[in-house]
Amino acid sequence: MANESLRQQLALLYQLQEHDRELLSFHQRLQTIPRHIAQLEATVTKYREDITAKSDELAEVEKGQRSKNAELEMNEVQREKYRNEQREVTSNDAYTALQNQIEFLDEKDSETEEEILELMEKGDQLKAELEELEADIARENEKTSEKTSEFRSEQKNLEAQINKKLEERNSFLPKIDKKLSTQYHRWRERHKTNFIALGKNGTCESCRLTIQPQNLKEAQKYEKLVYCSSCKRLLYVEPADPNISFP
Repeated sequence: MANESLRQQLALLYQLQEHDRELLSFHQRLQTIPRHIAQLEATVTKYREDITAKSDELAEVEKGQRSKNAELEMNEVQREKYRNEQREVTSNDAYTALQNQIEFLDEKDSETEEEILELMEKGDQLKAELEELEADIARENEKTSEKTSEFRSEQKNLEAQINKKLEERNSFLPKIDKKLSTQYHRWRERHKTNFIALGKNGTCESCRLTIQPQNLKEAQKYEKLVYCSSCKRLLYVEPADPNISFP
């Protein structure tokens, strides 16, 4: 390859590398979007689970209240039965025994009423917590819907940019020397890093080390491929003539 031809090849190869870098960045961002959406949905799901658990707890409390009220009703029936019996008995002992039963029911009712009050307070607390959770999930649903829409829009935009970059890449890829292209793709496949390194102010921009003077001189001639002695990447250095565009 002639001097100018090799310089142009290096310029094209650098463009290819930049396209691939951007493509990789787009693909990586694209891959994160489903995870972000899943995280948003997981938050909403957690609120729903909390609401279900709180609703179940409230249902148990209300069930307990109904059970305690049923006990009061049963005790009242039993109490009335004892009172009726008191009116029929003729001995003091029998009357006293029935009175003791009535007082026992009264004590049980007093305890039950305390338990009912506690359950009512607990129920009111759970209802307030449920209202708060429902307000939270409403806000979270709105936020999730808005953010998901933004992510979907970004997803479409990224896909469009990827398609555009692929078209651009395919348009100049055939212009690159096949052997050079093969080297590039093998390096990228093996090392997952840049293959071509810019050389500016006598420094390799990949490893940040000074390019050996002889290597720099050879690279600026564009007569052959020159590699960084430190990081082994292909060097594309600033031309000696500042009027030549770079990179």
